[in-house]
Amino acid sequence: MKALTQYLSTYAEPETQQLSSFPTQYSQAVVIPFYREPPVSLQRFCNLAADQGRCLLVVVINRPQSDSDTQWAQQLLTGPPVRQGKTLWQSTDSLLRLIELENQSGLLLVDRCLHGLAIDDEYGVGLARKIGADIVCQLMADTKVSSPWIANTDADAILPQTYFSSLQQQSSTAAALVFPYQHIFIDDTPKLPTILYEFSLHYYVAGLQWAGSPYAYQTLGSTIAIHYQHYAMVRGFPKRAGAEDFYLLSKLAKTGAIVSLKQPSIDLQARESTRVPFGTGPAVINLAASEQPLTMPLYHPDSFSYLRYFLELLEQLAQQPVDIQQAVEQLAPPESLDSDLLLRISDQLSISKALEHCYKQGKTPAIRLQHLQHWFDGFKTLKFIHLLRDQGLEEVSYLRWLEGGYAFSGNKRMAELSLRVKELSGLGLG
Repeated sequence: MKALTQYLSTYAEPETQQLSSFPTQYSQAVVIPFYREPPVSLQRFCNLAADQGRCLLVVVINRPQSDSDTQWAQQLLTGPPVRQGKTLWQSTDSLLRLIELENQSGLLLVDRCLHGLAIDDEYGVGLARKIGADIVCQLMADTKVSSPWIANTDADAILPQTYFSSLQQQSSTAAALVFPYQHIFIDDTPKLPTILYEFSLHYYVAGLQWAGSPYAYQTLGSTIAIHYQHYAMVRGFPKRAGAEDFYLLSKLAKTGAIVSLKQPSIDLQARESTRVPFGTGPAVINLAASEQPLTMPLYHPDSFSYLRYFLELLEQLAQQPVDIQQAVEQLAPPESLDSDLLLRISDQLSISKALEHCYKQGKTPAIRLQHLQHWFDGFKTLKFIHLLRDQGLEEVSYLRWLEGGYAFSGNKRMAELSLRVKELSGLGLG
């Protein structure tokens, strides 16, 4: 609990200091950033909370400083859930307001748009998530929320009815949970680009899993739930305008298990969006603008063969104090891999310093391996793949991937998405 106390007193956002008089207890809580979202999205979450009972929605209404438009937020705050609901509590600065929902549920509105300070563009959605998650973390520490899971999602997500009950069934020893997901279409958002992009997300994670990486999980902020004590250990969401979910999970993986759930699945409404600088929305826009979306680039499949061998090398290096060159000589790579390329990239990642640290701090092979796996985290894994790409292992197109012939051949979900791509594009039909 020391990490929790230190985090809340030193690193949590100022909004948490307004909660001492918060009046109500809830079973579960979910954080949802709202930026340029319609009232119908808020109504959908309020309906779900009312159905579940004793559920708290923490909605962080926010905008970047570069966007002065607040009309959408005014419409949100005059919609039925807010207008018709009774105000149960309000912070002294009036920027937090608790609205009563049916079945002992509540809607906590956090204003970082109208009267509250807009969010620095550099901090973006990462800060919006952090504000909401910090609030829930404080409420959990104050026993105002009984569940240990800080659920996170986005306004375009449709949570299943069993979402909260599934959280109650999870072991509290995990650091974070990742829900499965799929994109659904409710408007004229281009289907083929969206399915292709979803394929690319599964492609990368399946490649990591095949290689044996401990960082093989999806990193979508709308699909994760974090144990509040682990959340405090890593000092909350990074304040970034994008990839905050990726970096948070990479840190959490060093404190406990990241559990990828098999069910229930979250529906994500496909849409073209520029709310964040990169991610699903911008990627779909770019693919939709392409004359040949099926040439979408993917990391070369052999990247994962290199990764698989490198992870085996780390296990070898943890056993005895040798340098990377000696380890490669002892554990000869497959003939298809270029050992010189691997050694060059290892040097660029400063593996010698990592080895020096792990041999100094780790008294046993197991502890040394843990040090090496923490060093070679999710970020360094991605950097490893990028270095391979930039130094000769060029990306392949989606069409080339379909031709096969690689050691890494994908998984069931990728095959399902490929079938949808074929149906939408007419590829291989008629």
